[in-house]
Amino acid sequence: MSSRWQAHAQRHQLSRHVRQRIAPFAAFEFAATSIVIADIIRAKSVRRGHKIGWFLLAFVQPIGPWLYFAFGQSRD
Repeated sequence: MSSRWQAHAQRHQLSRHVRQRIAPFAAFEFAATSIVIADIIRAKSVRRGHKIGWFLLAFVQPIGPWLYFAFGQSRD
């Protein structure tokens, strides 16, 4: 790697402080996405759409899982 590229990469790294602040939100989103995926796989049906659509939307961060909880989750 050239020294110019290394200098560029170092300038764009997140500081430790920023990473510590982002980590809880990232963990929360990961947990929500995991719950949504497990729920979609187990569900017989979903509201307002198809299971594959909700499955793909679950990966759209940060709103995908929350849209599923609000509008797609079957309430049987």
